[in-house]
Amino acid sequence: MNIDESRKPKLLIVDDSPTQLLKLRKLVENNGFDVEQASNGEDALACARNYEPDVIISDIFMPKMNGYELCQAIKLDPKLKSIPVILLTTMSAAESIVEAINSGADYFIPKPYDDKYLIAKIKYVLATMYLNTGYSEKETMEIVVDGKHHVVTSNRQQILNLLLSTYDAVVQKNKELYETQVKLRETQQQLIESQRLAAIAEVVSTICHEINNPLAAVMVHLQSYLRHDLQENYKKDFKQWLEMLNRIAASVKKLAELKTSKTTSVGGVFKMIDLSSNEGNTHDGNYMDEDQ
Repeated sequence: MNIDESRKPKLLIVDDSPTQLLKLRKLVENNGFDVEQASNGEDALACARNYEPDVIISDIFMPKMNGYELCQAIKLDPKLKSIPVILLTTMSAAESIVEAINSGADYFIPKPYDDKYLIAKIKYVLATMYLNTGYSEKETMEIVVDGKHHVVTSNRQQILNLLLSTYDAVVQKNKELYETQVKLRETQQQLIESQRLAAIAEVVSTICHEINNPLAAVMVHLQSYLRHDLQENYKKDFKQWLEMLNRIAASVKKLAELKTSKTTSVGGVFKMIDLSSNEGNTHDGNYMDEDQ
């Protein structure tokens, strides 16, 4: 079966879920495919005879005619039997592979599928479909799956395609598992950092309380002395001391805010505030000299 390269590849997508159907249609259309759709096997079979798609992508569990039955009907039709059929399945049991073989399915993809993986698989099927036109005659053979004997009727190329699909699915799931483990480790590390910062904030809050009490007393006394008639050099020194204490009070206030602030991460790493920044040197709420 050769595809006219002057037109878009034609796909027939089949699913009884309107949400899944819309999602799949948008995905394949955005990747340059011409699309027709059906919500059950019977409608899909009628559509395939008129539309003559290059590839059929079908869910399995549907009313009227399920995906396996649709695939069997496609493979029994002389005009349609060369069209590759990809089954989308949520089943992980080995028996589902046996059913796929007996139905004549060419490939299957586990759900939920990765969008990039699905598009890559469709392009692979389109690129290699001319190699499968010489399918050998079907033969009946006995296979053992999970210790159970099954009789299947198929040809070696179809079984090879399904085995490759199974291998691809395992690789894809392994990749997803690895990515999940990496995210889990990152989340655990963030939790540890968050707990560590919370413990530091608790200690800092206690230290701030211990600093604030004597600091406030000293500043009150300085302010009291500044109300008296002092020599200019003493008054100048007291004002400088008061300004320095104000800066200390501002830094202590920023430290105290750690206890109630939310921790955030930058590039996955938790950061503490920089008390040397301009923000850390603000004087809002500090003790101020009455003469200022």
